[in-house]
Amino acid sequence: MYEYSSKFFNDIQKVTKTFQEITNNNIIFTSITGAIVDCNTLLFDSNISLEHLRKLDFKNYFVFPLVISSSLSGFFVLDESHIESDAINLCSKYIEISCQKFIDSSNDCIAVLTPFEAPKLSSLIKVLNGILNISGDDSIANVTNPPIPNNRNDGALSDIEKNITMALKYINSNLEKSLTLENVSQRIYLSPSYLSRIFKNYFNDNFINYINLQKIALAQEKLIFSNTPINKLAHQVGFSQTSYFTKIFKQKVGMTPSKYRKYNSAIKKIYTIPRDLQWRSNKSVYEISKDFFNKNDISFKARDLNGYPYIYSINDLNDVSNKAGWVYTVDCSQPIIPASEINVFDRSVIQWIYTEKII
Repeated sequence: MYEYSSKFFNDIQKVTKTFQEITNNNIIFTSITGAIVDCNTLLFDSNISLEHLRKLDFKNYFVFPLVISSSLSGFFVLDESHIESDAINLCSKYIEISCQKFIDSSNDCIAVLTPFEAPKLSSLIKVLNGILNISGDDSIANVTNPPIPNNRNDGALSDIEKNITMALKYINSNLEKSLTLENVSQRIYLSPSYLSRIFKNYFNDNFINYINLQKIALAQEKLIFSNTPINKLAHQVGFSQTSYFTKIFKQKVGMTPSKYRKYNSAIKKIYTIPRDLQWRSNKSVYEISKDFFNKNDISFKARDLNGYPYIYSINDLNDVSNKAGWVYTVDCSQPIIPASEINVFDRSVIQWIYTEKII
């Protein structure tokens, strides 16, 4: 449906920008799917959207329901503190005119309903809670304090998630090529600006940084498990200039490729875990790693160490006291805190490394 498409959210963003230009006030749109849109932001993960709304800290606000073809599509939320009471109806008209101008509705009717304030919203929630309680189903009752949604478990992906999945699949399959925002977006039939936005808002990272981290992780494997000269290896991971490859590698890893190869000759195995849709704000590096190992039928063992879960064996490669063991890196650098304490919200790649030289 159009209301759940990427084009719809782009159209809504045009509405919010126009409203800001006319009134000099920002306005937030929240869809019935949980997405958040304003003139500078597109958020599609419900967990991240909820946190974004909390940070706005609106004390009093007006809510404008958006109806397209007799169907509720979402709500515009306007901070009351910056609006004179006699200007609310005018704001409603501005929003409706902008919606009719930018939203691709074909022959559908677009309407912005009479706004209501926060106190009336609270009353409405109580009424809805009473209606939901009719069924006696506790899983849908208690709207006044709804749980934070987890990952989708109905097997269906939104249009945004499908676009991200296509992008990640193409990137991970073509790391040896030169990957730019323009050529990746062209391959998966998206606009460069849209692809850039969903990367930033969904992964909390920019497109180029994500690409570089995946390439450097691949380069680390090639440096350890081959004798390929650095200049040829740079081309194998999609860098046209060896000097630029060396610069990015040192920036991410903390040393040049030649030094990395020299000082890490004792590495015997690397498991690289690139980011996917399962990396949510409530997941730790340890949880993501467990999911990856289980999904790929890789056996592992963990035990408690100082109150934290610690992976000491992967595919029968075990820690040997003071001689060999597993370490992990996040975004190509090694943390000093347990994997269960690092959130993957803004991370892009994890590696588990078995070395026969424990320092």
